[in-house]
Amino acid sequence: MKVLIVDDHEENLYLLETLLKAGGHQIRPAANGAEAWAILESEGIDLIISDILMPVMDGFQLCRKVKTDQRLRAIPFIIYTATYTGPQDQAFAMTIGADRFIEKPCEPDLFMVAVNEVTASAARPPDIPVPVKEEEALRLYSERLIRKLEQKMLEAEKEIQARKESESRFRLFAETAPVGVIIVNQEQKAVYISPKCIDLFGYTLDDIPNIEAWLTLAYPDEGLRDRVRREWQAEVDAARATLSEIRPLEYPVTCKNGRVLDIEFRMSTNGTLDFIVLTDITQRKQAEAEWKKLQDQLTQAQKMESVGRLAGGVAHDYNNMLSVIIGYAELALDKVNPRDQVHEDLTEILTAARRSADITRQLLAFARQQTIAPKIIDLNQAIKYMLKMLKRLIGEDIQLNWLPGTEIGKIKIDPSQIDQILANLCVNARDAITGVGKITIETRAVRFDNAYCDSHAGFIPGDFIMLAVSDNGSGMDKETRDRIFEPFFTTKGIGEGTGLGLSTVYGIVKQNNGFINVYSEPGKGTAFNIYLARHSGPAVDPCREEIREIPLSRGETILVVEDEAAILKLTEKILRDLGYTVLSAASPLKALDAAKTFKDKIRLLITDMILPEMNGRDLARQVQSLYPEIRILFMSGYTANAVTHHQVLEPGLFFLQKPFSVKDLAVMVRKALDHSQNPE
Repeated sequence: MKVLIVDDHEENLYLLETLLKAGGHQIRPAANGAEAWAILESEGIDLIISDILMPVMDGFQLCRKVKTDQRLRAIPFIIYTATYTGPQDQAFAMTIGADRFIEKPCEPDLFMVAVNEVTASAARPPDIPVPVKEEEALRLYSERLIRKLEQKMLEAEKEIQARKESESRFRLFAETAPVGVIIVNQEQKAVYISPKCIDLFGYTLDDIPNIEAWLTLAYPDEGLRDRVRREWQAEVDAARATLSEIRPLEYPVTCKNGRVLDIEFRMSTNGTLDFIVLTDITQRKQAEAEWKKLQDQLTQAQKMESVGRLAGGVAHDYNNMLSVIIGYAELALDKVNPRDQVHEDLTEILTAARRSADITRQLLAFARQQTIAPKIIDLNQAIKYMLKMLKRLIGEDIQLNWLPGTEIGKIKIDPSQIDQILANLCVNARDAITGVGKITIETRAVRFDNAYCDSHAGFIPGDFIMLAVSDNGSGMDKETRDRIFEPFFTTKGIGEGTGLGLSTVYGIVKQNNGFINVYSEPGKGTAFNIYLARHSGPAVDPCREEIREIPLSRGETILVVEDEAAILKLTEKILRDLGYTVLSAASPLKALDAAKTFKDKIRLLITDMILPEMNGRDLARQVQSLYPEIRILFMSGYTANAVTHHQVLEPGLFFLQKPFSVKDLAVMVRKALDHSQNPE
């Protein structure tokens, strides 16, 4: 069927057209009764569906005109209206000849049922009602029309009130929101700017009458202004075409007072006005930058930790072999005439092996896996003992300045680690100086509170002693500074450095729960600031007398347990040469068998840390159950984790780091045997 639909709202026409076309009908739309009448006079129509209130000619008038025309009165007529004031409307519509009265909105299925019922009735001979008299029809029409206009006016008033309330709510939001708001019309003229926007940027509505004026003020740099203009216009055009929001855009904005803020822009449009929301994200951007810096530091720390674990594993196996090389080289030297060429060759072997041992110690220091015996020391006193050696180390062309702080307090650290820190930093500073120069060592007591640490990444709250080593050498760029603590990284030439000096310093500081900061610029020198926690208590003297003589046995029996055959054989030989009675075992179970079957007293157990069947500490406990007074000496080429707490030796425990010399072993054995059972 050909259906004439009459409505002054395009969206209603579109909905009906879509619905009826889906039912297989042909559609002729009209915007009011006059247009519909013109179509009826020129075309054949099978069904009319009409709204009531329309300009020029309303639906009631159209229905009355159709039903009083002999040519058209047989065409079914459906009134479809949203303005409904009561059953009188429906009664009047039916009185003037309408076939059906339907209220908007109506479910599509129900609407199509009504249409089908009306069209089915139209297929039968029409039962046309007798039209009411003209005067009665006019009275009823006027009455219904007045009621509908009143209803429309009431709805309009409600809509106006709703708009006012909406505008009031928007103004309340815009004037109290923590974001800036600018409203722009289609001519790109600013019609509103919120107080927050004025607070943020200092620009008023007079300063920015339009978007172009805003761009000129906010982006004084012409290149940036052109980029913002292009990107903004492209986003706005796309948003207007789809009545959607633009994607968030971020640009720096220059305020009226010259301050630059990072601003996020969002915009939505209703087709007539653009609503631009501006959020100050300056602090967020700063926080993101700080977070990225912290993430980079974490990544670096994780990388250093991974390398440290690898370094520790390498050092373990390497130290076992070095122990054998050093031990047998020393034994061989004692049997060779000093004037013999073989003596010189053995000396070179021993020197190379000891240098290799130094490298593995540096690896363990970096990996924080060296075993330490921390003591409370006066840092100024420890440095004072080192000054003479440091002056020889850096040479006569470089001036060494010592600036000790007063009443700085004490620190708890293995004294040998202070020696390592100063030696490595001073050598590094020496190598950065060309010709004459100056190195300064300084100490000072410092305190960091939470507020300071919050704004300085890497700092920790608390009381610290700062040890600073600075130079006036060549300095470093940022790329070099970021890598200086990586093991084997060096800027020196081939053969001029191992790249382990600064990584050793880093490992020592971290092992003692301190932190380190580096300040350097090319051509302006470098300063290493190390912060170690302050401790209370009496300090020990860090200056230790070197034992010159190799102590011998006093008739004691020693049980040695080592799963590396070469080291076991070497240790057994050294101890027997020193006069000790030695029981040796290649595994813990064999050691326990030897301890159970030995008829005399075993005074000392020397055991490796990492063993098959059980670790060294578990073995020590079982042997102590057999010999309660036995002393224990642990040895390892790796870490003392199984015996120590975070590589810190407990009182009364003894640890020998591989590789060791004949003298190292002799001294440590004597120290363990002579240790009092009830130390102070």
